[in-house]
Amino acid sequence: MTMTYPDFIWHNGQVKHWNEATVDVMAHGLHCGSSVFEGMRSYETP
Repeated sequence: MTMTYPDFIWHNGQVKHWNEATVDVMAHGLHCGSSVFEGMRSYETP
């Protein structure tokens, strides 16, 4: 199953092409979102 992307998106108050949208590497949401996986544990159960 392939995913289709819209031609244009709303990004930082502007309409842009999908491939022009970028996220700053220091974005707060990016860091908080990736830190979710740091606290996950898995346990082997019988």
